[in-house]
Amino acid sequence: MGEHLLEMAKALILIKNGQIIVLREPLIKSCPLRKELYGCEEESKETVERVLRKHMDEYGMYGPERILESHEKPVSFGASEIIMDAMLEGLVDAAVVVCEGAGTIVVNKPEVLQAIGAHMTGLIATDPIPEIINKLRDKGCFIIDERCTIDQVRGFRKAVELGFKKIVVTITGGRADDARSLRETGEQLGVRPIVFAVHNTGIGENEARTLAQYADIVWGCASRYVREIVGKSSKVQIGVSIPVFAVSELGKKLVLNRAYHFEGTLVIHRASLPFEYENRQPKPLL
Repeated sequence: MGEHLLEMAKALILIKNGQIIVLREPLIKSCPLRKELYGCEEESKETVERVLRKHMDEYGMYGPERILESHEKPVSFGASEIIMDAMLEGLVDAAVVVCEGAGTIVVNKPEVLQAIGAHMTGLIATDPIPEIINKLRDKGCFIIDERCTIDQVRGFRKAVELGFKKIVVTITGGRADDARSLRETGEQLGVRPIVFAVHNTGIGENEARTLAQYADIVWGCASRYVREIVGKSSKVQIGVSIPVFAVSELGKKLVLNRAYHFEGTLVIHRASLPFEYENRQPKPLL
């Protein structure tokens, strides 16, 4: 099953042939979202191991039995949930995302997209898992190469080459310059990418400014600079504990589309952004 390097709660983890090795303890001590989803009151090496083992046992993640279709929406305002609803409405026709065991891929089926992204967290590097690659191809996905390369700009180029026009590309805040590169590539190809910036905990001020300028939707995660810089320049915020900021008009449209599809109750009102409750934030903000 190879090796897979990732972050969760800002812990650094290596999954090696099914074994979970925590290389760095979590820097985030508490997260309202992880408390709600997984019952993690206080983050530790043990909570990270427990959640990852749950993902592996229930969803086959990081192994050959990976589940690759899902209609469940566990996160109220997650990236995969927003993309899935946008696909169902015809607002998006493909997404460039990352899957463990495959690297950067192009997906155009909402149920496949949701299965890949619902519990994905901070994948840094991944080895090939042939069973995952083959099943993704059977479901109409395109894998950019056999080496599990993570290259979202290259994935966007491939999506355009395949004929897609309304393409979401997910990037991580640590690679914020990808947002600028995607915009430049989009201008060259005549297709505007829709840039979603996820996994932003710990990014610097310059990276936050780059996302504020070039991204469409940015997740607040446990990032102080995303709240301070991206939040203040956003058009819409959805969510409070883990705020999601729509920076562009297109981002605003996709966020409001998720609100339309959301089955729970919501309150919508005017406010200065970012809108926060001090006692409902991850701790610490990095």
